Amino acid sequence: MHPSGGRGVSYSQDFRTFVVHLHNNGQLDDYVITQAQVAKLFPSKQSVRRYLRLIQQHGHCRPCRRTGNKRAEVLRDHNIVFLALYRVAFPKCSAAQINAFLYRMNYGDVTFRFYTAPQITKAETRLGLTRKGGSTTAYQAYLPINLLKRWMYWNLPYPFGIADIRVEDFIDLDECGLFVETADKSIGKAFVGNRVRQEGNYQKSEKWTLLLAVAGSAAAERWQMMWLEGGTTGDKMIEFIQMILDEIGPGTPVRRRCFTMDNLS
Repeated sequence: MHPSGGRGVSYSQDFRTFVVHLHNNGQLDDYVITQAQVAKLFPSKQSVRRYLRLIQQHGHCRPCRRTGNKRAEVLRDHNIVFLALYRVAFPKCSAAQINAFLYRMNYGDVTFRFYTAPQITKAETRLGLTRKGGSTTAYQAYLPINLLKRWMYWNLPYPFGIADIRVEDFIDLDECGLFVETADKSIGKAFVGNRVRQEGNYQKSEKWTLLLAVAGSAAAERWQMMWLEGGTTGDKMIEFIQMILDEIGPGTPVRRRCFTMDNLS
C-alpha cells in the first residue's frame, strides 16, 4: 500500500532522508515537487514538518513503530533495570511495592505511570524471572563470624571442615514432626453441585517425631527412629547416632564418615 493512503504505512528511510535533504537545500517549493504532492506521490508539508521534528527531538527521522495508537503494555527502558535490581534485593515484593519503588526512582517525572500486575509480570517474564516458592535467610547468616564458619566448613580439611571428605562418606541427618492431617489433601473431585467431603480429624492428631539419616553413597543407606512422646532431646539424638555407629562401625584414616545436621546444640 502507498503511504499516502493514511493507513500507517510509512515512506522508506532512504526516501525520508531524501526529503529532508531537499528541505535543507530549499528545493521543496519546486514546481515538480508541488505537483507530486498534489498527486500524492510525495510527502505532504505536514509530513515534512514531522520529519524535521523527529530530527530535532531524537536526532533521526526513522519511522515510528506501529502501535495502533496504544500505549505499551510492558514497562521498559530504565524502569525494567530498576525492576530487576529491586527483585534481587526483595524477591518476595508485591506489584504495589514495585510500583512504589519505581515511582520513587522516577520522582519528578510527570509522565510516570503506574503499572498493573499483568504488565509487571510480562516485564519479569522478559527478564527470565519465574514464580516459585520462597525461603527466608536469617540475618545472622551474614554476620562475619558465621560467614567465616561457612568458609571454613567448605574449604578446610578435617577436623575444621569437610574439604577432604568424599560425598559417599556423608550422612545427612534431620528431624521433623508429623501429623495425620499433614497428608490430608485440601482439594478433591466431586459431581457438579456437590461438595468434596471426606472423614478426618477435626482437631490436630497425635504428633510423631521422626529422626532420619541418609548416606551419600550409591546405596543411599537410611536410618530412622520415630516416637510419640515429646520432641527431639539430647538423649534421643545420642541414641540415634549410637544406633548408626553400631551399624557402620568405627572410622579409619582411610575412610572417615561425616555427619551433617543443623541446630546441633
